[in-house]
Amino acid sequence: MGQAAKQGVIVKGSNFLEGLAKIKVMFVDKTGTLTRGKLKVEEVFVFNNLKQDEVLKLAGIASLFSNHPAAKAIVKKAKEIGLTLSEPTKFEEIPGKGTKAFYENKKIITGKQSFFQELGIKISDEEQKIIKREKEKGLNITLISCNNKLLGVIGLADALRPKIKETIAELKKIGIEKIIMLTGDNEKIAKRIAEEAGIKEWHANLLPEDKLKYLKKYLSKKYKLAMVGDGVNDAAALSLADIGIAMGAIGSDAAIEAADVALMKDDFSKVPEIIKLAKITLKISRQDFLIWGIVNAIGLFLVFNHILTPASASAYNFATDFIPLINSLRLFGLKLGFSQH
Repeated sequence: MGQAAKQGVIVKGSNFLEGLAKIKVMFVDKTGTLTRGKLKVEEVFVFNNLKQDEVLKLAGIASLFSNHPAAKAIVKKAKEIGLTLSEPTKFEEIPGKGTKAFYENKKIITGKQSFFQELGIKISDEEQKIIKREKEKGLNITLISCNNKLLGVIGLADALRPKIKETIAELKKIGIEKIIMLTGDNEKIAKRIAEEAGIKEWHANLLPEDKLKYLKKYLSKKYKLAMVGDGVNDAAALSLADIGIAMGAIGSDAAIEAADVALMKDDFSKVPEIIKLAKITLKISRQDFLIWGIVNAIGLFLVFNHILTPASASAYNFATDFIPLINSLRLFGLKLGFSQH
């Protein structure tokens, strides 16, 4: 664990290090794990002859207290163009769906299309066409309404992290039999990211509770299962998995608290490296146990055959206790290829 800590990976216990060595199935969240998690507002489309600044300001107010990447991107864009964002008088975040906020007698809602439909907010056929067009561009879509009237659509883009495809290939090489991507984004975005990352199985349009269903499916089969995530939506899944791995730098406090392993930097390539370290540690631990058994068996043979005196047997026992320790010291000389920053 000390060797892992030097590389910015915190393992919360030796039992989790052993668990890492036995992982066969890995679930990965998309946003902030496979992608940079730093969304950027690409388009703002408004309805009913409203001004973009008006819509973006209301969206910014409703997003001000949220930690979701989409909300952060909206707030950043609003501030970049000089808009002043006042704090809402009331705020509620619905994980995996969106936000609700009250400001100057206005009820502002931002979030997914399915969330708006659930709330009964009307979306006309023309508005549906525009939303569909934006989704087909591969953009993350956030809708905004005021007093239950749809005001506009905000399109956001995210990018894959560097060397993700190589990291996924490395995970498969070291024994991860199945890698599954889970995301709350639409199918078009999910398909594109999965193909770019080299992931064959993926599931889109998921709420946090939907992610848990997929994990439970594999837990019931008694696979050693890991979950890699970063956001508030991942906390429950990280806690449920045999091994929860949280991306640290942009990970929420809730996610890091729920995880068994925390990556203190946003470097997904550390995941296969910590698994390699765990496998080597387990191997050396087994070697130590075998060495201890052999040297003690030899010592007993020598004592029972009167080859060793009581004094020399004591010296033998003291000296041979260092053999497993010396073997374990090999861990400190490992060069696993962690990326350096």
